[in-house]
Amino acid sequence: MIVPAQDQQYQNFIVRYNQNLHGDFDYQSDDTFQIVNDLFGILYVPEQDVPALEFNSYSYSSIPKCYTYMELGALSASGVLRLHDHPYLRLKGAGTLVAVIDSGIDYQHPAFRNGDQSKILSIWDQSLPGGRSGRIPYGREFTRVQINEALAAENPLEIVPLIDRNGHGTRLAATAAGNRIPEENFSGAAPEAELVIVKLKPAKKYLRDFYLFPREAEVFQEDDIMLAIAYVLQCAVENQMPLSICIGLGTNMGAHRGDGPLSEFINSTASFSQNSISIAAGNEGTARHHYLSGADRQEKTDTVELKVGEQESTRGFSMEFWGDSPNFYNIVIQSPTGERLPVSTALKYGTQELSFVFVETRILVNYIPIERRTGKTLVFFRFLHPAPGIWKLLVEERMPANGGFHIWLPTRGLISDETYFLKSSPEFTITSPGDARDGMTVTAYQYRDNSLYVQASRGYNTENVVKPDFAAPGVGILTASIGAGRIFEQATGTSLAAAQTAGIAALLFEWALIRGNEPYFTGNSVKNYLSRGAVRDDIIQYPNPNWGYGRVDLYHTFELLT
Repeated sequence: MIVPAQDQQYQNFIVRYNQNLHGDFDYQSDDTFQIVNDLFGILYVPEQDVPALEFNSYSYSSIPKCYTYMELGALSASGVLRLHDHPYLRLKGAGTLVAVIDSGIDYQHPAFRNGDQSKILSIWDQSLPGGRSGRIPYGREFTRVQINEALAAENPLEIVPLIDRNGHGTRLAATAAGNRIPEENFSGAAPEAELVIVKLKPAKKYLRDFYLFPREAEVFQEDDIMLAIAYVLQCAVENQMPLSICIGLGTNMGAHRGDGPLSEFINSTASFSQNSISIAAGNEGTARHHYLSGADRQEKTDTVELKVGEQESTRGFSMEFWGDSPNFYNIVIQSPTGERLPVSTALKYGTQELSFVFVETRILVNYIPIERRTGKTLVFFRFLHPAPGIWKLLVEERMPANGGFHIWLPTRGLISDETYFLKSSPEFTITSPGDARDGMTVTAYQYRDNSLYVQASRGYNTENVVKPDFAAPGVGILTASIGAGRIFEQATGTSLAAAQTAGIAALLFEWALIRGNEPYFTGNSVKNYLSRGAVRDDIIQYPNPNWGYGRVDLYHTFELLT
């Protein structure tokens, strides 16, 4: 059974609603409207019943953003093994729940099983056909009873047909909460924690086409991630367990100020007792996907040079311009042949189509002078079959002393390495939802020499909130493998650092809540404990946009409590 949430003929919209505040309405979930929480719902509308997608017709936040993976001997560096083996503490995550929202899991891997018994509490596979059932609005849910039955069967996939095709979710789950396997010199950060897994369904074709993502790219919708968070929260409540969520996904879409629907949901979740969310900072630091204008300069015109590679000429790409308020911007686009076309700044102007004479390129532009949530100027570009070479944006700021502007290209994996800004900035490259205020945004470092991961995204967010919050090991991490003949492998990326931090959060929940040392312990509590216990070098000023408050060291956190 295919329901509207999975049907390619339906479009998804994130909407705000007030749940029965005055007794006038009582919203209920059904196949066309799904409640996420008391602020957000997802509306599913037949494609033929809605106008063509454009940000002038819909609010920017109502069209789901798309997210992709943030991955390209660590436990000792973060002080975890000393707590596993401490004669008194022996913290291993017992009684806690770790959630991984990603590509799924290889539930047959030894990191997640003890014989025929699984440490996985439940799995929601959004990608499998299926309608509303119990806790899930679509897809299929598998309980521990079913998973254990599968593990004991000759052909497990006949009972639980879940496959993690690229292994990203499996690696994160193992890093956060995999079993301790001494003969492989492996342990997850919280080896006695239980797991709840959500396998996200792929983004719908209409969204992939709208954002001009490559056909082979794996991307996921914002609304599906929000529903996944709601699901794991419900699992934790029903089982009365503290919950640590890991999100190893990110996007360059948005104003990078931490106020989109997903970021808001994360903020509200982290403020409640017994919940924390660890988020990858992103791997965009050296990608050259961000342009930053000089906010303190007096010149009125800025020339942005963008090199477009051959691979983009076959399909295209999208790009977002965000200008600070109260400024207004005039933009002229120059092709590699020198031909110039202006972008209209007329209010309520629909999608503009710029067609060039000397190159077979069309650029579709939405110019929104005042984006309703941020108050910023948003210009959304879609380059269709762009000619390779150097493109230029001539940006005139009417009040150059008042702020500046940012431009972001899509993240790695969604655009080729041949397309980048010639004069790029590594600042403000934390991907969303890592820009959320109350989530724990984690960057990665090489634990063998304490050097920052060279590709790690840099902060802060554009509202000057400290991001990342801190760093965890994320380079050359031993983790689970789905490759034939290999049980474990090394992997790198800020998503691995976020996964380790999710496991560390579970250890703190065990100490605080399961053992009764701190009966009211929130995600913000976890973040504050880890920030205060972070290791800082004397020659570096903290917090800073590279390291946040320093390197996570849970053992040092406990030393400060004595």
